[in-house]
Amino acid sequence: MSRITSTEVVVPQSLSAEARRRLTDALYAVHQEIFDGVERECFARYVVDSTAEHTWIQLHRNEAGLLVGYFALHVFEKKLNGVTTAVFRAEAGSLRAYRGSNLSPRLALSLVLKYLLRHPGRPAYYLGALVHPSSYALLTKYCGEVWPRRECPLPAELRDFIDELGSTFGLARVAPDTPLLRQVGWRTRDSEAERDYWRQCDKPSARFFLEANPGYTQGHGLLTLVPITLANILSILRVMCGRFLQSPVDSAMALAYLLPGGARLLRATVARQLKSSPLFAHFAPSVLKALAARAQVRALPPGHYVFRQSDVSDELYLLARGAAYVLAGAGPKEEVVNQLGSGTVFGEISAFAGGRHCTSVRTASASTVVRIPGAALRPLLESDAGLRKNVWGTLTERHFDDLIRAQRRYAHLGRKERRAWLSRGVERELAAGQELLLEPGCHLFMVSGAVELSHVTPRLVARGALFLEVERHLPLVAREDTRVVVLP
Repeated sequence: MSRITSTEVVVPQSLSAEARRRLTDALYAVHQEIFDGVERECFARYVVDSTAEHTWIQLHRNEAGLLVGYFALHVFEKKLNGVTTAVFRAEAGSLRAYRGSNLSPRLALSLVLKYLLRHPGRPAYYLGALVHPSSYALLTKYCGEVWPRRECPLPAELRDFIDELGSTFGLARVAPDTPLLRQVGWRTRDSEAERDYWRQCDKPSARFFLEANPGYTQGHGLLTLVPITLANILSILRVMCGRFLQSPVDSAMALAYLLPGGARLLRATVARQLKSSPLFAHFAPSVLKALAARAQVRALPPGHYVFRQSDVSDELYLLARGAAYVLAGAGPKEEVVNQLGSGTVFGEISAFAGGRHCTSVRTASASTVVRIPGAALRPLLESDAGLRKNVWGTLTERHFDDLIRAQRRYAHLGRKERRAWLSRGVERELAAGQELLLEPGCHLFMVSGAVELSHVTPRLVARGALFLEVERHLPLVAREDTRVVVLP
């Protein structure tokens, strides 16, 4: 499991020029893994050599002592309407494997409170130029009053104040008529799947950010103001206390589920969540409760692998709470191909069909995962045609996406275009010995099974997931029960 094992807070103003240079190099190396669009000199001016009156930088390190993330907090003391005002700003980044620890809010709250105690009565605000929906969602999770926000129209006077603050920091407007959208340049290195996740995300805060800042992938930042008031401080404390208590509560519930009364509660909870999944929506409550009776619950920390690519498993998983990444590849080449939210069912292909996982799943935040053994599921697959169709449809879509995404020739196709292409194909189930003649100009995608290709000498037998461009008439013979899709 990847985790942050140590943190250190440094004050750049107290370092020598050489120490600041080394710090900038180390931070920028991490930054480049997370963001694009910012040169080292610009990054240094933002983070290490800021003109703020005070700057603190928290360094996050892993078990090997390597830097894996950072959080920088600055306070600028500005005259606004003749009054000295504290304006807090921040930058943060963590390598994907180390996200979800939520260390930054604790440090930020501590430093803000200490500053306010030294300067009682001084107006204070946090100003962000947010370049990703996750940042806005985090702010609205912790703070009750955030501007702009969906549920309250932004007063003209407050809009002008935010506009003036943004200009004070030299942030140019994206367009003359967009006072809250500024040219920041920081672009998060999201995968295609991550961008799709945010486009489809049903969180109100994320939906609002995407509507307010549709050009965030181009480095546009949404000016966001958080008044540092007693109400917002209490809101932050309430969320932090809830997170602190959640882990022991999850562990206690996992133990309670082992007791007779807890087992009944578990069955009811899991059955309800399975019912909300399209895969199981049409099953009777009695069937879902029988599945739930075989379930096990695990409370997992962020960065924990539920399973790894190539692991052998026949279990179905339900993400009861939290979030997780679906990853292809291993090590430095590991790539996010999907994100999962609460209520998602995953691992269904291995659960129903057996075999090795073709991807890894790693928690993105503290999560509760429910496991159901494949032995309880396979009788359903055998008896329910609708379930078989859904499972094979999911398997077909995933294998096709993996094959096409990896081919340079089709790199221009996005996820939506790949799915649209697959949807135009014709599915065929071939019995062992059955022949199929493919026409020139079509494409063959073999989902499972094995075929003999007779256009080459000696004849070639291909097995498993396969994609072919057919240039001339191509006869093939199924060597075993085989599923193919013939694409235009």
